[in-house]
Amino acid sequence: MEIIGFFSIVMFCLILIFLFIGFLYCYLYIAKKENLMRSQGYPKERKKKVSLRERIMEPLVKWGIKAGPVGMKYPLFLNVDKHEKWLKEAGRPLGLTLESFFGFRFVTGLIGLLFGSFYTFLGLPFALIILMVAIMGGFFGPSAWLYFSAVRRQEEISMMMPDFLDTVSVSLQAGVSLDGALKHVTSQLEGPLSEEIDRFNKEVELGVQRNTAYHNLMDRNSSKELQTLVNALIQGSTLGVAVARTFKLQAEDLRITRGFTAKEKAAKANPQVTLVTTFFIAPAVFGFIMGLIVLNIIYNPAAFGLDVFMR
Repeated sequence: MEIIGFFSIVMFCLILIFLFIGFLYCYLYIAKKENLMRSQGYPKERKKKVSLRERIMEPLVKWGIKAGPVGMKYPLFLNVDKHEKWLKEAGRPLGLTLESFFGFRFVTGLIGLLFGSFYTFLGLPFALIILMVAIMGGFFGPSAWLYFSAVRRQEEISMMMPDFLDTVSVSLQAGVSLDGALKHVTSQLEGPLSEEIDRFNKEVELGVQRNTAYHNLMDRNSSKELQTLVNALIQGSTLGVAVARTFKLQAEDLRITRGFTAKEKAAKANPQVTLVTTFFIAPAVFGFIMGLIVLNIIYNPAAFGLDVFMR
């Protein structure tokens, strides 16, 4: 029995040692692979986290791709060109094309119709209102979502511009070429601005003329800061102005402009807060206080000396 116990302990230790060696070799293989790819200029692989919303919307997008021709045939009074512009500015979320987006919208409209019909069939209150809201939300909700996604993405690009320009300017002053500096910065940064510049770099590498790639970049984005930079680069390449100086001056101007924009938004927020407080919060608080007073008068008139009149 002792020999068997000793043999079992030895086997268990050997298994642990072999597992440790196996995991060690796997780790070394992955580390060597990453170091080799990084030394060859390949960017580090980034695992994109899939949110719960994307998991829910993934089957809807697949159905939307199938229903794309039907959705394009019945746009329901929507501007197709405007939605194409929003798709570009939003970075084509969920991989949507114009046709698949209208199909996605058609699918959500049918889901809203089915939900509203089921709600009405159950005989629940406000059935007609819920039915209309569900149908309208299903057909026009995706358009509102796309518009706000485009606005939010362009605002993120504008916010990232000063830091991006400073980093590129430092790389240029160190003697790196413009294409090399843009590649280096986009490999280190994340966000919509990095994605747009990376797409610009790929277009140039594939043989697209630089001015054409610049115009494509401006066509995909409505950020004023980005368009100002691209226009400055086009004029600088034409007139022979130093690119590093262009980036540095643009970064300084954008920081000053961002400060003024923040002050402007703060100044606009004060009247809005006052209006909300005056027309919504103050009446609600006043009604709450008056309601408590009325309830006290009804159920506890002695507290106000009104018990004589309540007999």
